[in-house]
Amino acid sequence: MKLSKEKMLDIYRHMYQTRIFERECEILNKNKSILGSIHGSMGEEATSVGLAALLREDDVLSPSYRDPGALFTKGLTTLDLVGMLFAKECGKTKGRTRVLHVGDLSKGIYPPNPILGASSVIANGAALAFKMNGSDRIVLNIMGDGASNEGAVHEAMNFAAVKGLPIIFAIENNSYAWSTPFKENFKIHSFLERAVGYGMLGLIADGYDVLDVLNVMDEAITHVRSGKGPVLVECRTYRWSGHSGNDKNVYRTQEEIIRWKQNCPIAKFAGYLVATGNSTEEELAAIRESVEKEVMDAIEYSRNAPYPDPSEFFCDDVMLANE
Repeated sequence: MKLSKEKMLDIYRHMYQTRIFERECEILNKNKSILGSIHGSMGEEATSVGLAALLREDDVLSPSYRDPGALFTKGLTTLDLVGMLFAKECGKTKGRTRVLHVGDLSKGIYPPNPILGASSVIANGAALAFKMNGSDRIVLNIMGDGASNEGAVHEAMNFAAVKGLPIIFAIENNSYAWSTPFKENFKIHSFLERAVGYGMLGLIADGYDVLDVLNVMDEAITHVRSGKGPVLVECRTYRWSGHSGNDKNVYRTQEEIIRWKQNCPIAKFAGYLVATGNSTEEELAAIRESVEKEVMDAIEYSRNAPYPDPSEFFCDDVMLANE
């Protein structure tokens, strides 16, 4: 798989955009400037961005609530998400939610479902429609390792395999389901074992290496788009923060977290871009400066923006305008 310099820099930008967005949102949440729950994904940027980076515009993304990287990659803006967290008119949901249960049907983004695992069933519906219509569009459904144990997910994967649906089930295995370690939640060693049980192709990626995620997704997308049925992709990654802004993160040692931070996926990709001549340190610094300004501008704008008109809260046409 060969990517243009422009595409690789775009991927780097979205990874850094995700990091700075989440860093600033954690600060805002701690000082009560925003009151919605924050489910951080710092450390998972290569996974979230890499999973969505090769989708076509007409493909469907069904992300988890911990995937701002995928949302940015598929077309949502920093202001869309920051304004939403402030519950302001400028936010994507116009005050209807302060968590990342956000989508945009015009961009092929289905909002994450607050019912854990339910998005897999909904994503299957889109995939079934594509198959029935003879389309080569595909669906990417992202979930965490904890959500993968939900009954609805098992049913969705079995149904997709039986019907040969054009869907990729991507599991972000970040080692913890809230505070429960993977080894205490599963008897399997890899989700590839489940793929065999469902009768679908299983692939595994280093979720800390965006290039590996891209290569795996290239294979998965080719398989699914050619009509060969669903694929289960496991990305082994790690989140640096607790499950949410209210999680004190006391179930892990600082040594464990520091060890993972030393292998930062953004720094790793930056080193690759410079070493291969796809970018210079100056170019990457300019991208980082631009991203930081964009995030801080979105925060300042949202802080001073008006709240939505309460009389429009139940007006469907407001939401349909985003489709």
